[in-house]
Amino acid sequence: MLKERTKKIMKKMKRLLFICLVVGLLAAAFTMQALANTDDTALQTVIEKFESLDENVYTPATYRLAKMEYDKVKDLIDDPKATPNELNDAINALNKRIVALRVRNGSEPLWKTYEDYFEIGNIYSGAGNLDPSNTRGLLTSTHFNSLTAENHMKPDNLSTGGAGQPGTFRIFEGSNHVSDQLVKQAQENGITVHGHVLVWHGQSPGWLNGGTSGNYTRLQARENMEHYIKTVVKHFDTYYPGVVTSWDVVNEAFIDGVSRIPEGANWKDYLRQGNQSGWYKAYSNSMLEGEDPSDFIYDAFVFARKNTDAKLFYNDFNMYQDGKSKLVAMMAKELNKRYKNEYPEDPRQLIEGVGMQSHNYIMDTPPSSVENGILNLLSAGVDLIISELDLFCWFPWNAEPTGGSTSGYMDLRDRGIEHIIGSTGTEEQRNYWINRGITNGSEIEVIQAEVYAEYFQVYKNYAASIDRVTFWGLNDIQSWRGGHNPLMWNSDFSPKDAFYAVSDPEGYLGVDHNYVKPVPASKVAGIILDYNDIKPAYRDGRNGGNFISDVAKLMGPKTYFNNEPPSIKKGELDLSNRAYRRAVFDFLKSHPGMEDKIITMPPDTFFINSKK
Repeated sequence: MLKERTKKIMKKMKRLLFICLVVGLLAAAFTMQALANTDDTALQTVIEKFESLDENVYTPATYRLAKMEYDKVKDLIDDPKATPNELNDAINALNKRIVALRVRNGSEPLWKTYEDYFEIGNIYSGAGNLDPSNTRGLLTSTHFNSLTAENHMKPDNLSTGGAGQPGTFRIFEGSNHVSDQLVKQAQENGITVHGHVLVWHGQSPGWLNGGTSGNYTRLQARENMEHYIKTVVKHFDTYYPGVVTSWDVVNEAFIDGVSRIPEGANWKDYLRQGNQSGWYKAYSNSMLEGEDPSDFIYDAFVFARKNTDAKLFYNDFNMYQDGKSKLVAMMAKELNKRYKNEYPEDPRQLIEGVGMQSHNYIMDTPPSSVENGILNLLSAGVDLIISELDLFCWFPWNAEPTGGSTSGYMDLRDRGIEHIIGSTGTEEQRNYWINRGITNGSEIEVIQAEVYAEYFQVYKNYAASIDRVTFWGLNDIQSWRGGHNPLMWNSDFSPKDAFYAVSDPEGYLGVDHNYVKPVPASKVAGIILDYNDIKPAYRDGRNGGNFISDVAKLMGPKTYFNNEPPSIKKGELDLSNRAYRRAVFDFLKSHPGMEDKIITMPPDTFFINSKK
């Protein structure tokens, strides 16, 4: 009985073994057939090509994307069900990813990379942000030569007190407020500080203007404003002289969403009014004839000008919008003209610059819009700061797929297709990336890096008029909009592709660098005059001379203009010196009768090969 049962078992096992052998042979034959219909040389070549790559040579996201395609090829080779077409498609996809690899170029500190263009800034959020013993402090002190307090120099951080109460300041002689710590550390490290902010409708204590529900008179608010501004700017100038080199005097006074403005628009009609701004509301109360609620902007700048030598800026967001940037330009021109009439002895402008916050979206804020906003603002004859730069990866505002900076946060490198779907908004907004064939966060990381690179090409082009580019944060998880992954470093401070794109915009985009050759002062003057629609032969009435000949005479046989050499050395190249061209620009602009005509410095590309 036992023997017969054993025979039956053995017979079944033989049959099972035979079936397995047949299935194995069929699978092998199918795989061999698939490979036979695939270009074996191409398959082997692309595999060897990838395996020979050094991961550390290439930017993280581009290498990661190539590795994904390599893994697909390897999986298909081992898959008996893989078709020749699938293998060929995978080979082509891997080849494309290899071609798309970008070389890392980010070893030099960012401030050093841009030292001939503008300062590179970041935010200061608290103690340790400049301490080289921690990763954030080391990165900050290595890459940035300017700092802006994220919150600690805003009015409600420096002072306290409700409406109708006397204001109490948290800064005084010997104080150790976080803002003191920032400026003290910056002073010790040879870093400049940009003050942010003196007058704002938000984050301000009630004692200043009574708020939007208060009933302060214009005179009360004005006196409090003067007291506040004088106290704050003198504190930092007295105890840390020369460190706070500029201030955002007024912040976000205009309404948002002004894409276009009609002919003859008045900038005063587009300010945040009493329901949004306590300053506007208080200045609306008890007005005398000829006064306007908008006067709080003018007063703020005048009080700042009387109490500090720092450079004074107006700051706002969405300045890429054509209408909004034009309105701000109108405001700056009008108030500067008013100040010149009232204080003719002051050679400086009242509003010397405008900050473009630049909390922008990589999907719908193209470099062309940014450049248009720059040109609109430069038409007011002011300088610029890119004051709060970060580039969001999803819209609308609250559509972060995996939450904010702590709740459900994910790096872009960790996001699969299910983690790139927006949390709110329309179907199109939620599925924006999926609808465009994007399947993971690494692809978005590359797109974001490309936009950063394109932005910095624009910034470099107008570097003669840009003082500083400041990033609003260091790594994504600590960003105020962490769920939008807007910055250059991941949560663990490893660099994203954005860092390498900013380090070398042209290299990341695979385009030629625009090396700008030195241009003689007379030709610089000619280009500026032509760019501002003034004929180069414009005469000044003195012996038939013209502005160009004046510049040439000042140059004489010397190679300097206003102590600036025409060129600077960059490796083996002699490049045109932006400060030299700016000196010529300032000379033309200050020439009697030309103050309102010489408005904008041409972009650097106008000087390539000594001509437009």
